[in-house]
Amino acid sequence: MMKKYILITLFTIGFSFCAIAQNDANPWKITVGTNAVDLSQATPTKEDINISPNFSFLEVSRYVGSGFSVDLAGSLNNLEHANGEEDLYYSLDLGTSLSARELIDLGKFEPSVRAGVGYVGGLDALGSGAQDFYVTYAGLGLNYWFNDAIALTLKTTYKVYSKEFDNLIGDGGDGDHHFQHVAGLSFAFGDGDTDKDGVKDSVDECPEVPGLESLNGCPDDDADGIKNSDDDCPLTPGLAALNGCPDADGDGIKDSDDACPNVAGLASLNGCPDADGDGITDAEDDCPNAAGSADMNGCPDADGDKVADKDDKCPAVAGPASNDGCPEYPLSMLADYNINFDLEKYNIDSQDVQRLSTVIKILLANSDANISIEGHADNTGEESFNNPLSNNRASSIKDYLVNVGVDGSRLVTKAFGESRPKASNDTEEGRAINRRVEFKVVN
Repeated sequence: MMKKYILITLFTIGFSFCAIAQNDANPWKITVGTNAVDLSQATPTKEDINISPNFSFLEVSRYVGSGFSVDLAGSLNNLEHANGEEDLYYSLDLGTSLSARELIDLGKFEPSVRAGVGYVGGLDALGSGAQDFYVTYAGLGLNYWFNDAIALTLKTTYKVYSKEFDNLIGDGGDGDHHFQHVAGLSFAFGDGDTDKDGVKDSVDECPEVPGLESLNGCPDDDADGIKNSDDDCPLTPGLAALNGCPDADGDGIKDSDDACPNVAGLASLNGCPDADGDGITDAEDDCPNAAGSADMNGCPDADGDKVADKDDKCPAVAGPASNDGCPEYPLSMLADYNINFDLEKYNIDSQDVQRLSTVIKILLANSDANISIEGHADNTGEESFNNPLSNNRASSIKDYLVNVGVDGSRLVTKAFGESRPKASNDTEEGRAINRRVEFKVVN
């Protein structure tokens, strides 16, 4: 009696396992048929193989994935002994089977291997009377599928008795090794598969269109792992982050929206590159490696004279394009426009006015520059005379420049007398050079 309670508990656990493992995408299978028991190895019977002529085998099987099924089977048989006595053989088996279809597709033929544990009763083991005991079993099976739902099923199983195993579950007794063979029909049922893609309709998100199991039955024409309904580019492999569209240059912008699909670029520039970061695409940038402005076609203009630095011969000083970006009257020209005076004179003559006209243009063209007007004398006469003379010379030049429109705040005067000769005072030519006013930039 204890063994029977244990048996009931065992199969309750078995059914519970089936329920937990239930997958709506996979079918149930019921097999019904007849069975034959071969006890000739240990317990003699009238016939070596005892075939039940009636419906005597029932199995419920549930596919759980990766080719495995969980099987629960029961069978009955009538064993006729040589002395004319009969025993009612019965068995319950719980195990698993593995379909060979995971390894090879044989069309309608489906071989399988089986293993599990079982309970056997009604055997007169070693002439000690009918016994019940637990066994382990292994076997082979073969299904021939007439269609998706019906198959001819053949099974052969070898059931092995071990007193040690029997004692683990029951109270121990005697038992026999024996074969059991089954022939019957199997009926598969469960969800339908309208589109014949191997994914049951209950879990098929695209039940009318053949698709992939990995995409819940939906198609993926470009094989990029994104189902067509979610793929903005269903015929071209792409990335999930771009809704299935390709991005050849890997810049995160799908090729259909990328003005430069083969060169990585910026979203703000429709996928085109901007090497110097000035907001102008390299293709439209005359200076792609130097940041510039749009009105200069992407080129820099350091002095702001509207002449690109690459074309500006004076990139640090503003000048017109007509003069290659250089000022027409740069401050450097002042060094060439000294004003010279006659002996002991500080008045400005017509020749000085002509030279000063250019000085005026230089000062007006460089309105930010402050200028030092520096007066000098030769060594003729006393120093007490030459110092104020050099100051008068500088002041006369400043007064003239202010009178013609130069801002006086930009001009300072300095007097150096005879202290800074530019040439030798030993010759008349040298002394004429030293009687001068010079212009110096002071900022």
